[in-house]
Amino acid sequence: MSDDPVAAAHKDQRKSTRKLLFSHAIFVSENLRLKSAITIDISTGGLSLTVPEELKIGQACAISFDVPGQQSMQRTLIRGTVASCVAKEAGGFRVGVHYAEPDPISKQLIQAAVEKYLEDAH
Repeated sequence: MSDDPVAAAHKDQRKSTRKLLFSHAIFVSENLRLKSAITIDISTGGLSLTVPEELKIGQACAISFDVPGQQSMQRTLIRGTVASCVAKEAGGFRVGVHYAEPDPISKQLIQAAVEKYLEDAH
């Protein structure tokens, strides 16, 4: 158990185990602004990524990124809502996104990646 109450509370809010996933991504905000992003970790309920600009909590978004599959990386598109946005010391922002109801194919790709192909986030 962590001695850091903020980290412990943040971990308790997550309903699913997070797995490491470093992938280039395209983040599209509700005003159709494209941002280059990098995914950090992923679960069946959401993901975190870094983006260059601050985002508003509750903002609708879509993220296109690659997840590992049985034989190769598979591109998927997920819609979601910004759940957190924290400035990083090195610049940019770490953003947490909760998925809106994903389409069945994206849901299946993410579930397979989380269960079979990715390592636990620490």
